[in-house]
Amino acid sequence: MSNRRTFLMIAAGFAGTSLLRTGRALAQTRARSPVRVTREEPIVTRIEFDPRSPPPGMPALTPPEAGVCTATYELNAGVNYSAARLSRTTARIYVDELDIVTGLRLDIYTQVGAPPKLRAHEEGHRQIGEHFYRDAATIAQGIGMRLIGTEHDGEGADQEAAQQDAFNKVVAQIEQAYMARVRLPSAAANERFDEITRHGLAPIEEAEAIARALA
Repeated sequence: MSNRRTFLMIAAGFAGTSLLRTGRALAQTRARSPVRVTREEPIVTRIEFDPRSPPPGMPALTPPEAGVCTATYELNAGVNYSAARLSRTTARIYVDELDIVTGLRLDIYTQVGAPPKLRAHEEGHRQIGEHFYRDAATIAQGIGMRLIGTEHDGEGADQEAAQQDAFNKVVAQIEQAYMARVRLPSAAANERFDEITRHGLAPIEEAEAIARALA
């Protein structure tokens, strides 16, 4: 019996100016794509474990589970913006450019001596995770383009804090939209995969179960 879990990790960086954007800034933006996306290849790690001494960081299993595949969807968003001071404690930022990096980390844990059927089941979870990550660059590009030119208000103890608050709202929008298009459907398909296969115990080929889970 097996299990799978999916996560989202997001990191962010920002750069901005304290003045309202000018025609020069807009011209620079037009000279190159305002949204640049790097889709990193999935990183797959396979770990065999002794149930008497599971490796550090391995998710807890509920008997009779003997394996688990965890999928961590990663998103790094860098935001270049211009800003306007609204008051001493409030600011408005304008999204000029975005640099987005997507990643996927898959950790497959299988018990030492696990039968081929269990290993194939965990690899099925990996394939489903990779399926939904395949179009990550296109998805992130679309999300980013919709944010270019948008304005976001923030507040804080001073201008720096207010801009940081507005920046955080931009990143939260990217995270929410990306998660809805990639991580959530992946998690749902993996749940269907476990239902169809009874967590690897049903006499069904993994390829057929994957196809049904994705249908």
